[in-house]
Amino acid sequence: MASILIVGKDPALLEGVSQTLGGAGHQVTVAHDVAEAVENLHGLRPLVALVNKDHLVDGAGTSGVPLARGGALMTYSSSDDLPSSVPFSVQRATLADLHLPLERKRLLALVKVVEERARTCGRTPEESESVDGLAR
Repeated sequence: MASILIVGKDPALLEGVSQTLGGAGHQVTVAHDVAEAVENLHGLRPLVALVNKDHLVDGAGTSGVPLARGGALMTYSSSDDLPSSVPFSVQRATLADLHLPLERKRLLALVKVVEERARTCGRTPEESESVDGLAR
């Protein structure tokens, strides 16, 4: 079970994706922007952050996205979103760019890979660190 943060603005899409991930046994936190995400996480760092590309266009959003050591940032866009480009630094930090809700199965597969990678490297999802650096 991985802890996953989803940041976006479309309530229907967020609900569907969170149900898909929750149904696969993952712990999901949903927020409408990065600042709200940090508040909702109560100091914990998720293994995966799935963030709408619109929140990262200026590049400032990535510095505030909390991730556990060995975690992964994934971006997404939906069919309603206009094409947007993110800065190169965000592109380099991104594991995958998904088109949701169409790529839900790909999302589940990627989460599984990140989870296995963390476990192989000695960082299990249960050992996520809090924002202040203390283990929970």
